[in-house]
Amino acid sequence: MIVSSELPCAALKFDPSGTRHLFVRENSACVRPAGAEVGGVAVWTVAHDGAALSDPQDMCLSLRSVAALLERLERRLAQEKVGLRLYVAGSATFLAQVAKVADVAGLGVEEVLFAPPSDGTRRVMCIHCDTITETADSTSVVCQGCGTDLCIREHYSRQIGAYMGVGEPAAVVRAMEEAAQHG
Repeated sequence: MIVSSELPCAALKFDPSGTRHLFVRENSACVRPAGAEVGGVAVWTVAHDGAALSDPQDMCLSLRSVAALLERLERRLAQEKVGLRLYVAGSATFLAQVAKVADVAGLGVEEVLFAPPSDGTRRVMCIHCDTITETADSTSVVCQGCGTDLCIREHYSRQIGAYMGVGEPAAVVRAMEEAAQHG
């Protein structure tokens, strides 16, 4: 049996087996899970507004930043019991951040549902300099840290929130090319 650490992204659908439902989204353009009753799912949205903060008892909560949402989510999950279904929508970076909070809280794979990244990007960590580079869904990228041409492996680290990028550092490639020319 092959086990993948990759985030299991799919179109969000309401999971009736849950007893409580929370939808966290990076912005208001992210749509609710299909089949979710309007009043049955609490919705937390990043409003990117310094004045935003709704009544904590409301089913709809607007938060001023991703950091504020993650902090509130961490506190909520620390108090949760079995039965919560967490639905997540936003960019690849947002999905990775929420996944880390959910993993630390001990939520199982079946309890967290991820929409495909809204921005079509993937986060890639260079194994040579540990720089995270975001790229369109492709098979290679140039590292923003060390300039290495990276081949993006299908290995995804939930702990880091990125795919692994492997390549030969530019200095090694130049040395190999020079050696081949002087052969």
